[in-house]
Amino acid sequence: MGQKFFDEPLKQSQVKTQIVAKYFHVWANIIAGSATKIGYIDLFAGRGYYEDGTESTPILILKKTIENPKISQKLIGEFNDKEVKFIDLLEKRVQQLKKINVLAYPPKFTSIAVSKEIVSQYESRSLPPTFFFLDPWGYKGVSLDLIKVAIKGRASECALFFNYKRINMDLQKASVDKNINDLFGKNRADRLRARTSCMQPYQREETIIQEFCEAINELGGKYTLPFCFRDRKQDRTSHYLIHATKHPLGFRLMKEIMDGYSIKDADGVPTFTFDQKNQLTLNFNQPLRQLAKQLTQEFKGQTLTASNLYEKHQKTARFTKKNYKDALIMLEKEGKIKVDEPPETRPQRYGKVTLGGKRIVSFIQEG
Repeated sequence: MGQKFFDEPLKQSQVKTQIVAKYFHVWANIIAGSATKIGYIDLFAGRGYYEDGTESTPILILKKTIENPKISQKLIGEFNDKEVKFIDLLEKRVQQLKKINVLAYPPKFTSIAVSKEIVSQYESRSLPPTFFFLDPWGYKGVSLDLIKVAIKGRASECALFFNYKRINMDLQKASVDKNINDLFGKNRADRLRARTSCMQPYQREETIIQEFCEAINELGGKYTLPFCFRDRKQDRTSHYLIHATKHPLGFRLMKEIMDGYSIKDADGVPTFTFDQKNQLTLNFNQPLRQLAKQLTQEFKGQTLTASNLYEKHQKTARFTKKNYKDALIMLEKEGKIKVDEPPETRPQRYGKVTLGGKRIVSFIQEG
């Protein structure tokens, strides 16, 4: 990895770091309420900062942990990088953090190349609920076996850097078959090679991401959420940040965090895409209209609270809670649902009527 990479962070790198750090502390606050210990493992940790002083993920994670007694007394942090000089610099920077000694468990630093051996080591260990962050420079070392280990434990989750640009280029290269096979599994990789060979670029991207998320689903990561980063110079995808969790709450919370960094389509629905040019995505499929249609079909004749509806339907849908409220208000205006409190007596926000989670909605039984 060249020195130039660490000169200053790209905006994409800053956003990726912010998403992971924010989500980790939301997750950790919840898990620490019942667990005696929690873990954070970063196997491609780097040195923790850029030449301009900007802090990367390990430092941000630890600084916020120090400030939170609930987490600082339970966190077991493990940081690894195959480059000895990077992990030495990271350890030095960590030891310089103010109040680093408040951590009940001093962070552990190692320098090991991520391989089958390190996967076997973690497989044989009994880990507390742990958040794994897998952020390699390319994609070598990331495998389905590693992801399986990362999410196997109770309440354990994983966020990983998916280098789409490189993976897309390498998919048909025999020289890197092993790395691609490790990433997707050989059978799925062979199927991808055959399926994508004649596809248009947008079809290839959709297929590759879908297949990878399905592979994680099969490992037990029931809820996967890919967040796309567009190339800052070319009009194409650079990479993805993919989150994997076994729990719908984690899925919902990550959606809400990613929503804050996503460009929106014309309906205000997040595309889960970061584009440094911040270009509005015009979606002619009318996603809110599609969501409203799905709700009328699935909940036909039913009565339930808005919150219950959201929890039941959002488990695999990439809509936020606000999107669901907007869709319900749309259906209310069209007379397709009734709400237990009429719109004229409900609170307004920014001049628009609201629909709280405790409101009871009834779907009209149509013939």
